[in-house]
Amino acid sequence: MTKMKAGDILLFKAEKDFLSLIIAWGTNSKYTHVAVCVSPEMNLAIEALTKGGVRARDIRKIKQDVDIFRVKEDSSYDVTNTVSYLVNKLNLKYDYTGVIFLGILKLIAKIFKPLKKVTNKWQKDEDYFCSELCYKAFNFGGLDIVPEVSEADITSPGDIARSEILEMVRG
Repeated sequence: MTKMKAGDILLFKAEKDFLSLIIAWGTNSKYTHVAVCVSPEMNLAIEALTKGGVRARDIRKIKQDVDIFRVKEDSSYDVTNTVSYLVNKLNLKYDYTGVIFLGILKLIAKIFKPLKKVTNKWQKDEDYFCSELCYKAFNFGGLDIVPEVSEADITSPGDIARSEILEMVRG
């Protein structure tokens, strides 16, 4: 079993509830949620949840099926800045309107065609949904983990899983 490292990305697989299945379908991914390990010694990850906003979580208490991704060795970034960004965002609110708009964008892209140069007009500056928080944290550390996606506020867990910058280390 691979030992967790600070900066590891936990991608949560869709559960059997309706919302998870819709998210998985709309984003062409088996993943519906993302968290980032900030301290493997303390088994601590930070995530943005609909209930509670940005919060810390004990990794040992995760009951959901999770795959772990890591930045590839040849990528350079400052994991300390990434972790610092996440810690600094603790207790901020969840961005409901931003994630709804993201869902609409992904649905339109799935049914019709991908939208180019789109921004999330409903995005709030100091509220986060899970994949946006992850994207911005790594960007703060000096790494664009999803270079094929133009903006943080239109990044989904599936986009993160498909990134060429990351590799699955435990699935």
